[in-house]
Amino acid sequence: MKAALMNASERIPKRRRKTLNVAGCAVLPVLLAFGSAGSAQAADGEWSLLFEPMYMDAFGHDRHILTIHEIDLGSTPTTDTTTPVTLETDSGLAARFELQYTRADWGLGLDFFWFDTSQGRPARTAAANAPTGPNDQVVFEIGGRSFTSNDPGEVLLFSVLEDTDMIAWTVDLYAFKALVETPEGGLQLQFGLRNADFDNDYHSVTAVQDVAGSLVDASSNYPRMIGPLVGLSGEAHFGRNSIRGYIGQSVIFGTVELRHTTRDFTGPVSDTPTIVATETFGKDQDVAIPITEFRLNWLYPISQHFALGVSANTSVWWDVPVPPGVIPISEGDQVFEENTIVYFGLALAVKFRL
Repeated sequence: MKAALMNASERIPKRRRKTLNVAGCAVLPVLLAFGSAGSAQAADGEWSLLFEPMYMDAFGHDRHILTIHEIDLGSTPTTDTTTPVTLETDSGLAARFELQYTRADWGLGLDFFWFDTSQGRPARTAAANAPTGPNDQVVFEIGGRSFTSNDPGEVLLFSVLEDTDMIAWTVDLYAFKALVETPEGGLQLQFGLRNADFDNDYHSVTAVQDVAGSLVDASSNYPRMIGPLVGLSGEAHFGRNSIRGYIGQSVIFGTVELRHTTRDFTGPVSDTPTIVATETFGKDQDVAIPITEFRLNWLYPISQHFALGVSANTSVWWDVPVPPGVIPISEGDQVFEENTIVYFGLALAVKFRL
């Protein structure tokens, strides 16, 4: 059964690996350019590299994907007990790199952030249990579809399939200018460009076991987005300790590809289900997504060129179009949604001064 569930759905072509490879190709030439410039100008300025491996969680994107109805027809009036089922977004490892060149009261910087995670939910099964139990009917309701069990022999199944995942990354190229500089700290203005990507895929199967069911594939893929970035960075020194805070705002512009496919089948859930109907909808939509960021880190120098510390990172992506058509209501398979997603991570901070 597990293998059948994993392979039952024909996947919407995925961009995750291609996206990540493109990001790497975009960052590498810039890093090489910085390195080449550094070898010729090291005497005129200072290079620093900050690496933050972090444990990150995403909030605001555990979507409602299934409603379970347990119906007692014998009560007066008839009772319908509903249970919502939502996706669970996994926490996991993320990474952030920051490369800066500082000369006097100005500088240049390159920042790269990456987070790749999965979404899922334990499989659910249920069946009517009358006359020994109170449930004369059990209904599994998904977007635009519902499946009903009227007796214990009709077992309902719902499962989120593999490759239901989410990836987000940003690459920033910016300049910064010192506004205030004292021995106790300073304040900098940062401005530049942000290149970003967000991809999210959803796959599930719902069925009356060995009778019929539906496979759902939905996605929101962003080929590429770019937009302006502005921020303020402040640093304070306490003895050998330093604390740095950052607040930034960007707006990225681009196009999102929203797609949804429902395929109805007969027979059992298998690697090759018998498809009897296919329903597809989607659209390409121009978007402008604001991203607000907060960072706070503490560093303690171990040597002249090496410091260790910890940091907290928050990134809020506002009104992001997400995979459409998964709301468990009538005609829900035609609904487009937007979510505000909050990424929060705690990190080990490692800084090298070159």
